[in-house]
Amino acid sequence: MVTEATIEEVLESYVNDREEYEKSLSDLMDQQPPLLAFLAQESNDVLTEEEKDVLWYIILIIITSSRRHGISVGELSDVDLGNNEESNWEILQQQPKGSFREKITHFFEAYEQEDLLAFVEDTLELEDDSPVTSVGRDVIFISAKTVIDSIFNFQN
Repeated sequence: MVTEATIEEVLESYVNDREEYEKSLSDLMDQQPPLLAFLAQESNDVLTEEEKDVLWYIILIIITSSRRHGISVGELSDVDLGNNEESNWEILQQQPKGSFREKITHFFEAYEQEDLLAFVEDTLELEDDSPVTSVGRDVIFISAKTVIDSIFNFQN
């Protein structure tokens, strides 16, 4: 499991070196055409530009943390991304109405990458200065969970 310590280490490295963050993000976009297409799909058009930036930030942290933990992250499959996304949306839609935290609780049950998922949840907490809307939060969460599932070949 990718640990909170690894995630914190990655976060710290990017906070302390903005140039490295920008370079890593650019490299990720170049190395992952299926991921780029997945995140640019029409269903993500509901996201504001700031929300898209948050999504890319989360994805970069997930992939970099996974690699730092020793996971070989090759080019993600568009088929896996599509199938995992569909499954994740179905699970979310089956949850009872409630707060964001209540709706996503099910995703944490027996999930092997709980720390990565908790990082996503924490990043999406609505604060006064957060650029993320409630609609954007669901889309970003499902997209991030889909990427984690695809990296670790989880089947929902």
